[in-house]
Amino acid sequence: MSKTIKFCCLAALLSAPLQAQEQRWFEVEMIIFSQTPGNALQEQFDTGVTPVKPGRAYDLLTPRYQPQLKNLLAELPLCPPAQRFAAELPQPQLAENLRCIFEPQPYAWQLYNLFEPRLTISTVPYPQQTEVEVTGNTTHQNVPYLAEAEALQLRDIAAKIQRRSGSTLLLHTSWRQAPVTERRAIASRWFAGQNFSRQFDYWGQPRLPAATDQDIPATEAVDMMAISKDNQPGNELLSNIEQLLQQLTANAQLPEHAAAPITAVSEQNTALASLPDQVWQLDGLFKLHLDHYLFVNTEFNLRLPQQDKLQTVYVRQSRRVISGEIHYLDHPYLGIVLQIRRFEPPQEEDIEQDPAANLLTN
Repeated sequence: MSKTIKFCCLAALLSAPLQAQEQRWFEVEMIIFSQTPGNALQEQFDTGVTPVKPGRAYDLLTPRYQPQLKNLLAELPLCPPAQRFAAELPQPQLAENLRCIFEPQPYAWQLYNLFEPRLTISTVPYPQQTEVEVTGNTTHQNVPYLAEAEALQLRDIAAKIQRRSGSTLLLHTSWRQAPVTERRAIASRWFAGQNFSRQFDYWGQPRLPAATDQDIPATEAVDMMAISKDNQPGNELLSNIEQLLQQLTANAQLPEHAAAPITAVSEQNTALASLPDQVWQLDGLFKLHLDHYLFVNTEFNLRLPQQDKLQTVYVRQSRRVISGEIHYLDHPYLGIVLQIRRFEPPQEEDIEQDPAANLLTN
């Protein structure tokens, strides 16, 4: 009975490596560049913006530009408290006993904002310009991952594109994955080029500059200073009561059929939340699937800065490809060079070193 259990355990532990070896792995090398169309181009493109939602796509670039810092920050000591100068603080005056009733004051634990919030910056800001060559390490994984620098075998083609007039190299990368059927395939997200998030929103409209103290009129500044000086507990209580009364009055004036607009706004907010939070010069999806043949589906937005807005060129292409051959997906504004090569994952160095193999000897 014990031998049967040992054999079952051994089969279960060795089934995962065997399944990984049965998968067909490929190494994908991709070069993406923008180009200026000729004057003879007569094709008209849509001036609107077609959103490309990442969804559940593999994102191999964000961990590179925004690494996880939570574990690192957890090991750092806390910053020393800020210096407090007691001489600059107003000293409270002792209240004399005037035989009057004082309003009961709240306890210290009932007050809000007793302690300053802990300011922790756990993310690295995105760069204003991404690197052209993006590579990873040599460690093989069971999920799609970036390949090492030695996997870039099309550097000669990338150099020729860079020297060509009117062309700008945006991305040159290579990654490895095991393609599945179209129904099960998951796309990978890629972005490159300049970051326009500070100047434009996702729809290509210019962002409004943040208001500064110089933009506030003098009269409004004086009123704000007066309000801040009179910020006493009594005034704060009255202000809260007035806000509650205004809310009750506003709720009473709402129409009976106000649920539809609120639902529409909620759906719009949900749609906006699914969009990328950064506006890149190039941003889109790449899907590779295997159904007797290899197929590639690409969907990218290319941003072209204008004087007062950001023009967007939507490029969507599909192609059947052959492993080992170099393919070119042409477009008047965007070019993609692809080569998909067979990749053999590294084998187990020594199966006998696996703890499961020792079950039979015990």
